[in-house]
Order: sequence, then structure tokens, then C-alpha cells
Amino acid sequence: MHIVLLLLALFGGGIFWWYRLKMLSNAAGDIIDIAGTFRGYIRRRQMRRKAEESPAAAIEDPVHAAATVILAILADDGRVTEALTAAVRNVLLEISSAKEADEALIYAEWACRQVGDTVTIIDKATPLLRQRLNNSEKHELIDMLRRAVAAGQSSSADYSNRLKRLTQKLGLQVD
Repeated sequence: MHIVLLLLALFGGGIFWWYRLKMLSNAAGDIIDIAGTFRGYIRRRQMRRKAEESPAAAIEDPVHAAATVILAILADDGRVTEALTAAVRNVLLEISSAKEADEALIYAEWACRQVGDTVTIIDKATPLLRQRLNNSEKHELIDMLRRAVAAGQSSSADYSNRLKRLTQKLGLQVD
């Protein structure tokens, strides 16, 4: 009888410890899930903060950056008109396809509506342009801006200040 009790005790002890290990395993899995959820939350928060900070900071294509900067300077008062959009599209067609120019304009209009401040757009978009464009392309961008201003009949009173700031941010000599 004492052997049967010993076997039952061993069997009961084994079941008890198996159950404890299983609970520890579940607890470890829960901790790993919580850590993964928290890590995902942190990543999403960083991306959301970057996107909320400025749509201009999220630009990865130089054509989009150029369109955004040109349109922001043209529509310095915040009103994007069809004449301004057409002027920007015409200068973009010189460096890109029609499809790419239209996509860049859609993004530029959205970014200008979201940010609303020309200085912020210039400050956030020009690091990409400075990095990805060579000096001749930077001068071409300045010329594109001048042609767009002439064609778009911009009412921007601060055009010369914005042009000077863009030129400085691109690392070019101020005329």
C-alpha cells in the first residue's frame, strides 16, 4: 500500500510541476507579447510624430520636394490656385514625366495645406534636395522657381526672402 501511495504522490507531484511549468511558459509568452506590442507602439508613435511634425519632412523623392517647395513659395499666402498649380506643373514637366509631375503636385498641394508655413516647408524639404542634387541641379531648381513665379502670377510679397532662404538652405551663394 505504501508503494501505491508513493506512486500516487510521485504522479501527483509530476502533474503539479508540469502544470507550474506550463503556467510559467504561458506567463513568459504573455510577457513577450506585451513587449512586442509595446515595441510596435513605440515605432508607430515615432512614425506618427514624424508625419505630424511635417509632411515635408517625410518626402523621399526630389521631384516631390521640388514641387512642394516651389508651390509653397508661390502660394506663400496659403491659397493654392489653378494658375499656381499650372505654373508648377509646367516647370516640373521639364524634369519629369507627366504622371510623376501630377503625383508630385498632388503631394505638394496636400503638404502646403497641412503645413501652411512656407518657412517650415523650406526648412524640412531642402535637406533632401541639398543631399540628392548636385550644384547645377540646385541652380536649375532656383531657375524653375523663378520661371514658375513669372508664369504663376504669384502674389507673394516675401518672394525675395523665401528665394534667399532656399538658396542658403541649398548651400548656394546668395546673389
